[in-house]
Amino acid sequence: MLSYYKKLNDFSGQNVVVTGGTGLLGTEIVKCFAAHNARTIIADINEGIAESLSKEIKASGGNANFITFDISELEVLSENITRIERAFGEVDVWVNNAYPRTDDWSLKLEDVSVESWRKNIDMHLNSYCICSNEIAKRMARRKRGAIVNVGSIQSLVAPDFSIYEGTDMTSPAAYTAIKGGIATYSKYLASYYGKDNVRVNVVCPGGIFNNQSETFVERYSGRTLLGRMAKPEEIAAVIVFVSSGAASYMTGSVVVVDGGLTAI
Repeated sequence: MLSYYKKLNDFSGQNVVVTGGTGLLGTEIVKCFAAHNARTIIADINEGIAESLSKEIKASGGNANFITFDISELEVLSENITRIERAFGEVDVWVNNAYPRTDDWSLKLEDVSVESWRKNIDMHLNSYCICSNEIAKRMARRKRGAIVNVGSIQSLVAPDFSIYEGTDMTSPAAYTAIKGGIATYSKYLASYYGKDNVRVNVVCPGGIFNNQSETFVERYSGRTLLGRMAKPEEIAAVIVFVSSGAASYMTGSVVVVDGGLTAI
């Protein structure tokens, strides 16, 4: 009687690819999927870190492997996805979590060049869209699959720049354009491939604590209803849920995980 519900969050036998799987959030996403019995594939450019993470998960009884994958290599994305499939088999869940950006990413709006803007849109927004296209097309042939794109609260609202005053931090202009585009385009894909039982959703985290300055953390936390920044594992758990059988009737959704920041 209870077995149906127990299986909803079980990824046994499923291949789950996480791009950017060695980052602050990516690491926890990989661990969370592995904890739910997925065959997790860390797709990242940081081979050394990915290998260490894979070994750590295997030592804990999980299943994780890594493959070198650069989501910003647009011209060879299809070939690189085929390489993943040949190495591990067909992909059941694909999570776009990579965070490619230029070295001048953190410039203020008035200092951003056209070249920098174009590069960041290409590296991040275009890579998510083209990658999602390719994965969805392959999943559609099998009439099943789930794609989760990592957005941001800035997929929905503008940043509050008063939070950054007196710090060396800012919210890059291209970030808002990119994350907004990812959220809307994911809805397009969900509409296009819904008939093929391919689900496409977006998870939009609020600010995640990463040893930012005390001033920033205090101000940011004061904007949230829970009075703190997110822990990466709190976002990872939602991404795994949205990918799971428990969310089988969810597609085209923008799921906000922000401690209530955008609620008021």
